[in-house]
Amino acid sequence: MRRLLLLSTPFFIILSQIFLTSSMAGPLKKPLTFQHVTQKEGLSSDMVFAIAIQGEEVWFGTYEGGATLYDKSKKIYKHFTTKGEPPVKVDDGDSIRWKNHLAYNHVSVILPETDRIWFGTYFYGFGGGGISYYHSQKSPLWKTFTTNDGRAKKVNAIAADGELLWVGSEKGLSLLDKKTEGWKRFYSTQDGLSGNFVNSIMIESDFVWMATSGGISRLQKIKRTWKNYSQKEGLTETEIKALVKVGPRIWAGGIGGNLFEYDSASDRWKRLEPTDALKNGGVQSIVVTKERVFVCRDNGVSLYDLPTGQWESLTAADGLVSNNVFYAAEDRNSIWFGTDKGASRLILNP
Repeated sequence: MRRLLLLSTPFFIILSQIFLTSSMAGPLKKPLTFQHVTQKEGLSSDMVFAIAIQGEEVWFGTYEGGATLYDKSKKIYKHFTTKGEPPVKVDDGDSIRWKNHLAYNHVSVILPETDRIWFGTYFYGFGGGGISYYHSQKSPLWKTFTTNDGRAKKVNAIAADGELLWVGSEKGLSLLDKKTEGWKRFYSTQDGLSGNFVNSIMIESDFVWMATSGGISRLQKIKRTWKNYSQKEGLTETEIKALVKVGPRIWAGGIGGNLFEYDSASDRWKRLEPTDALKNGGVQSIVVTKERVFVCRDNGVSLYDLPTGQWESLTAADGLVSNNVFYAAEDRNSIWFGTDKGASRLILNP
């Protein structure tokens, strides 16, 4: 009898894992449960371009409102803008380059790391913008960087690569050394980049991939050699907005709504054919979670279920605060969506 129990225990563990996986996979169970966050609840601005989760903290990057921090445990909101603390004691005549706080109030991207959180901002004028990081254990809390001679002012993408930070802007690709906190290199179309407007960056062990206004570029880190992909390599769109790793595969999304998958054997891209109703909506970002791929579009969200390969859609009719979705982030038992009318939190296990 004891031998039977010993043999049965792993069987039941495996069976329970299979059951759990199958119960989590597949289409979402509707009606869905959403929680909405707007300026009424505590956001500094209703236009949310970026979201990052770090423990019990949810960071929102907004247009004109800077960054909003929501502490879920304390249920309080805190705003961070260019008017930070402590103030600069000596006026050096360069007031546009804010110090000791957020680089600018239009936050386009947020990247959390273990010891700090990076913020990319997008400045439309002269002299400001760029990147900052927030460190809760330092004083001052914020560190703001130069814009690399104006080349990292309108920031669209940030990617961490060990002790390096890759920063994509409207002028190209900048490389920051996190140890020295100084700029190391800059790449543009003159160096081999497919387009100067860098929308997304993806890191692999040997390569840095970039989605640009001119297609997709791949930089070999050690040799510093470039490979560019455009229509000749299977991309039917010129401007690529998103680039992510989906398991062992690489996906890309175009501004016109097309999705592509990289075939390493042929070194080409093939077009994916989503079956959901939103497949023609412009892609703004792609976010991969444990179970799903969320394609954030200007007409809602396309969901791809990884275990089953099924597509479905999320729109305002399902409970989203808006169909214009910029970004998504995975929280514990939920997914946050940033839109032009606030943030929506989809409760996966209500």
